Amino acid sequence: MRLGNNNAYLPLRVLCNADRTQIIENLSSARTFLLHCRNGQICEAVMRNLVKIMTENDILEAISKSGYLFESEIAKFMSDFGYFVESNTVYKDPLTGKNREIDLIAESIKENILGVNTKIRYFFELKNNDFPLVLLTELQFNPNTPEEIFKEIITVPNGIQYDMLSGFWENLVHKNQPLFTQYCSFTKKNNNQIMASHPEELYSSLNKLSWYCEYEFVRTNKLFDRLSTVYFRHWLYLPVLLIKDDLYELTIENNESKLNKVPFSRLLFNFHFKNKPRSTTIYVVTKPYLKDFLQDMNILEHEVARKMSKNN
Repeated sequence: MRLGNNNAYLPLRVLCNADRTQIIENLSSARTFLLHCRNGQICEAVMRNLVKIMTENDILEAISKSGYLFESEIAKFMSDFGYFVESNTVYKDPLTGKNREIDLIAESIKENILGVNTKIRYFFELKNNDFPLVLLTELQFNPNTPEEIFKEIITVPNGIQYDMLSGFWENLVHKNQPLFTQYCSFTKKNNNQIMASHPEELYSSLNKLSWYCEYEFVRTNKLFDRLSTVYFRHWLYLPVLLIKDDLYELTIENNESKLNKVPFSRLLFNFHFKNKPRSTTIYVVTKPYLKDFLQDMNILEHEVARKMSKNN
């Protein structure tokens, strides 16, 4: 196909190499170019692409919907709130060999009480959820309930008597707060019907969050086993799923289902680590409650340090 004389190509060259301002200024030239082109469909396609130029508001809206803006906001908030923050930590998936990312890892910046060291290290996955998240099927504690549902790292020097369960475990397990074993969110079918399900993206986030937290927990424990136990440490590795909003707990009361909207909750999640079954407690927290959640955990961290200092 030929397009007439060579001058007909000039507006197209200008359009292809110009920035956005130049493109807008050359719209009239583009319309002139239509007259020189024998294939109107090609020229109409050029014009349609020009119309699709994104404004800054379009860019921000698209980023916000994708979740990237959510991650940036939380990283900035955590840093301003007094935490060391690592963003997008990469690890290799042991099953696929592909690189995976953990959205955020954080720990507080603080001065430790002399002679003792406490720490809560947070592992975050962030979900800019469009649909509510529901936790259901409350855990009924029994002899088969896994012991290591909270990932604690403890080293006690010789000569010190320390009740390990009186630290994080006692506060986290025995609080009047339910622990759920099932979750669901929702998807929209082609006929606009809403279905409750385990969305693959959500399951993938929970699984990699649990796996990486376990990996770091095991790695650190091995490291401390090889080192001297002259240091008095009590650390907690805590996986957190942070969602935008709309978190519910479904409970059964008098044989009736009841939905309660909550700012945070806890999910007992089962997974495999090095071909062995594992369980962990994932804290599910809504964005509006994040500050209160961190303050409560800071209080707990200081309480554990105070108990340790009494034994030192």
